[in-house]
Amino acid sequence: MDVFMVYLFVATATPLFLWAEHKKWAIIHSPFVLALWISFIYYIAVPEMGMLGHIVLWSLFIANFLYAHVAAIYLYAAPFLRSQRIKDPMPTIE
Repeated sequence: MDVFMVYLFVATATPLFLWAEHKKWAIIHSPFVLALWISFIYYIAVPEMGMLGHIVLWSLFIANFLYAHVAAIYLYAAPFLRSQRIKDPMPTIE
């Protein structure tokens, strides 16, 4: 559970980092973070969560994880790779 807490804090800070340059992505990401916090509080408050509660918690975790990685690739890696491809085109073998 400690790894989940660390990830929860990182996920909470992600919209703050995105806000300066990509407000739309930060707004889209905020409901994921809010749902993670609500499900975490429910997990702590209710001693017996049940199978549905665990499915919802892990589904939110995986959805947030995928969204964060897709956003990172789209926002940061893709422009970098595009600029590298334009600067240094692939050499041809003669």
